[in-house]
Amino acid sequence: MNKVQFEQREYQLKIAEKASKANTLVVLPTGLGKTLIAAMVAQKRLEKHPQTRILILAPTRPLAAQHKETFEKFLKREVFLITGKVNVEKRKEMYQVAKIISATPQVILNDLKRKILSLSDFSLIVFDEAHRTVKDYAYVPIAKEYYKTSRYSLILGLTASPGSS
Repeated sequence: MNKVQFEQREYQLKIAEKASKANTLVVLPTGLGKTLIAAMVAQKRLEKHPQTRILILAPTRPLAAQHKETFEKFLKREVFLITGKVNVEKRKEMYQVAKIISATPQVILNDLKRKILSLSDFSLIVFDEAHRTVKDYAYVPIAKEYYKTSRYSLILGLTASPGSS
């Protein structure tokens, strides 16, 4: 893998520091490094709770794939991409070994309902495009299940457009 240098700006470091300690919604325009902030928080969580895992959720397959790539480059760790294109048996196998997962929310919700995934050992969930977290969108029941089951729950929401609800 190529060595990638990320320029960490002071505002990103400050936001990541706060977001690693409390649930946070990061609202920044596109291109200002929300994903890099999320990767920094993920790194801090894995250092603090090395026995736990990280889940990054994005509403589309291309965005989930983009997060996989960015997190792998920044964290120098394998990130498993889980979408509806991966069959259930393969997902079960991936859930057994994955330390960091980038996924679409509907497949995660379905697998929680199937009981082939538990969120109990996750110490961070990143909700990208967090402004979608309303009504019946899959983010809502995932967050509820996470709070019910995780011992080290921390949520990081990312958005460029916060919306009104």
